[in-house]
Amino acid sequence: MSDGLVKAFAEFREIHPISELTTRGGMRVSCYAMPIDRVPADFFADPDGRWTYESLARAAGFGSNGVAIGALKHDFNGHPEGAAVVTLNSEARPYIAIIECPIAYSYVADAGRVEISAA
Repeated sequence: MSDGLVKAFAEFREIHPISELTTRGGMRVSCYAMPIDRVPADFFADPDGRWTYESLARAAGFGSNGVAIGALKHDFNGHPEGAAVVTLNSEARPYIAIIECPIAYSYVADAGRVEISAA
C-alpha cells in the first residue's frame, strides 16, 4: 500500500479513546493518547458551547499550567466541528482531550406574550 493510501485509511478509521466521561455540568470528555498533529485542531479558535478555560482543563484531567485549548476545524472521530480540543504543551506526553460542551441557550417561557409592531 502506498503512503498516501495508508494515511487516507488512517484518517477514516475510528480511533478509540483511552477514557470517556460526562461531567456534572454536561461536558462529554474523550481522552486520547496520540500526538496533536493527528487532530484537525485550530488553536486560534474558541470552542462552541458554554465553557471556561479552567472548566476545560479540569474536565480534561490536566492542571491549568501548560495547557493549550482550541477547537476542531471539522468533524473528527464522531466529535462535531467546534468541539474543544485540550492538550498539554509537551511532545513527551501526547495526551489530548476532545470535549463537547453544552450549548448555551435561552428558553422563552411565554412566547405568546411577545408583540411585534412596525412603525
